[in-house]
Amino acid sequence: MQKGPQAILPAELPEDRGLSEEQEELIEILTEAHKKHFDSTFSQFIHYQPPVRLCHHNLDTGACQESSIPSLYLLPSHEDSSEEVLPDVFSLLPLFADLSTFMIQQVIQFAKAIPAFRNLPMDDQISLLKGATLEVCQIQFNTVFNEETNAWQCGSHCYTIQDGALAGFQQIYLEPLLKFHISLRKLRLHEAEYVLLQALVLFYPDHMDVTQREEIDQTQEKIALTLKKYIDHWHPWPEGRFLYAKLLLLLTELRTLKVENTRQILHIHDRQDLSSLTPLLSEIIS
Repeated sequence: MQKGPQAILPAELPEDRGLSEEQEELIEILTEAHKKHFDSTFSQFIHYQPPVRLCHHNLDTGACQESSIPSLYLLPSHEDSSEEVLPDVFSLLPLFADLSTFMIQQVIQFAKAIPAFRNLPMDDQISLLKGATLEVCQIQFNTVFNEETNAWQCGSHCYTIQDGALAGFQQIYLEPLLKFHISLRKLRLHEAEYVLLQALVLFYPDHMDVTQREEIDQTQEKIALTLKKYIDHWHPWPEGRFLYAKLLLLLTELRTLKVENTRQILHIHDRQDLSSLTPLLSEIIS
């Protein structure tokens, strides 16, 4: 049985809400790793495949026409998800694959900067990364989400849900994804809370292949307790009354999103026989 976000509620806290020296050190380590390995300006995202021109079928003539990238569209909704039809062109799929790979590389470096992660056997490190990387990417991606425009501002690049549709993703994934980012951003998390949330997701002990399950579980418990105490200290009642519980609910949503994200990536790849997916992205979703 999977442990899941609901099972990581820490034990009852003592009256003293102050963070311990060990917890302060944990936050410092995670924050330093995040600052060093997450390029929030995306200044290093320079070697990527440019979007290709669209080619769509004219419903009246059946002819294939070309159009420029700014002509964005959303995929149609279908009642039966098994009957959903993907568009016959994926103009932004190569760009999406490169952006995902860029984010994945940063998550790997973030994880390697955490002593508790480095101390695990290599096979366990791989299992944790394969299980959590896409979720950690979304948490990092939320830090550049603009609530007013519902867009992700990645330096000089700006991406919207419509761009996700142009990469071939369906509304059954895109709509909950946007809702998740809006909900998480509205919580106004501090940087420390973002990095603790990333680490909490990284150290899920319920992956089938891990061997040091107890050690991973203990590490996650320390992270969860640190996050709870940080919230209690910096978000006093009534502001922070339900903040920790809200984060756990959002983590549950995030795990569901990851499953659907992986399913759609594989579906797009299999249906179109595309070579756009990078080896690293293919390894993470395998």
